[in-house]
Amino acid sequence: MLLKGSSSAKVLVASTSPDAVNHNVAIRNALRDGFAEVLGDSAVRASPLELADEAVTGFRPSLVVALGSVAVDAAPLRALARSARRSGARLAFWLHDDPYEFDYGPKAEALADHVFTNDRWTLPHYRHASVSHLPLAACRRTHDRPVRPMADRPLDLFFCGAAFPNRIALLERAQASLSGYRVEVRGAGWPAALSFAENIRLAPAAMADRASASRLTLAIGRDLDIANRRFRLPGSTPGPRVFEAALAGAPQLCFAAGLEILDYFDEGREILLFDDVREIAEAIARARREPAAFAAMAERARARALGAHTYRHRAETILAVMAA
Repeated sequence: MLLKGSSSAKVLVASTSPDAVNHNVAIRNALRDGFAEVLGDSAVRASPLELADEAVTGFRPSLVVALGSVAVDAAPLRALARSARRSGARLAFWLHDDPYEFDYGPKAEALADHVFTNDRWTLPHYRHASVSHLPLAACRRTHDRPVRPMADRPLDLFFCGAAFPNRIALLERAQASLSGYRVEVRGAGWPAALSFAENIRLAPAAMADRASASRLTLAIGRDLDIANRRFRLPGSTPGPRVFEAALAGAPQLCFAAGLEILDYFDEGREILLFDDVREIAEAIARARREPAAFAAMAERARARALGAHTYRHRAETILAVMAA
């Protein structure tokens, strides 16, 4: 039995895809840090999938958390499961690309003692006997920034993320109304027609720096299915960027694709919601008029993230669930 905070608990965090194709190594390291805050550094290890078998054999954890996407067919997930069984460890999968890759979920269900899904609406569609919802989070070491005065912020609007079709369409519709503002969009796949967008991938810490330097940071969810044909599930849970930007002290303007976000942040006090592109320029103008109000909103959001939405909190949840 795994006991939260027990000196005998040892956790290995392993990726579910090889690092050569894994764009979320930073999340693996952030979760390792979260477990270390709870259990201590010596009780936690992190490993790429390709070295996980040796890590399990050498470290002998009581819990292995396999984190990521299971869409890569060649990923040796069965070998990871066999290693965990041989060492007597329990095996949890935390899948962070639901619902967009939900059709691959049975691969994890066949191997896991417990499945965590990042998306709440996906939860009831799993058939595993032991499954729960766990949103992604923010990393204190990487994302935490003090809230900067609005007058010290060189940007009016910032967005960082891949150029999924829904994001391109939204920003193309907003472009004309944003022409008088200092706007920065960074990521991959952005079209040249968006004058303020550059195809530059930002490291997680650099993303936090730019968010903390903007009067407003946009949050626009993903809308691109990779393997979601079985039930065609819409996503409901906000992605990690909402928690990361909050911890970075960024006032956020979040596209209201659904209302689950209100379970994590209070609208008007900690974040702002919008559902029409005209509201983006209006929110920037308001941020310029009311700098103290927006700084206070950022402070409240940062406090909420520090109090409930770091990887320490997610590690505590995993330990509690796996001990039940």
